[in-house]
Amino acid sequence: MTFRALAVVIAGAVCAVPVRAQNLERVVERFADTWARGDAAALTALASRKGVAFDIDGKPMGPVATRQASAVLRRLFNERETVDVRILFQEVVGGQPPLAFAEINWMTRVHGTTIPEKTTVFVALVLEDDRWRVTQIRFVKP
Repeated sequence: MTFRALAVVIAGAVCAVPVRAQNLERVVERFADTWARGDAAALTALASRKGVAFDIDGKPMGPVATRQASAVLRRLFNERETVDVRILFQEVVGGQPPLAFAEINWMTRVHGTTIPEKTTVFVALVLEDDRWRVTQIRFVKP
């Protein structure tokens, strides 16, 4: 076995997600659908046991418990009307426990206006007990 082939085998063993683990694509789709509906309670049901950290407008917060995370999300959804939500990217990046990231395009407008605004939502996930759980939600405006 060549060095390169051995490195691929070792990297695969270290970064492998258990076969019985929840499918990342389905979890990210569920997150995006729930986000589009503005359902803070359903989103926090996907939270890590250690809480969710936020970064909103460059202001980091947390990790916070699900009750506080739900309040943060409700405030965001109450301030804006969702126009469109699209998943741009999702990938397992490895680690122990396994980590994954997703990038979501969130088009919104302030209630009562017609001008849409784009926000990129970065979501970090960790595999806990064979289930992908959200650990961080970060907002970046262009």
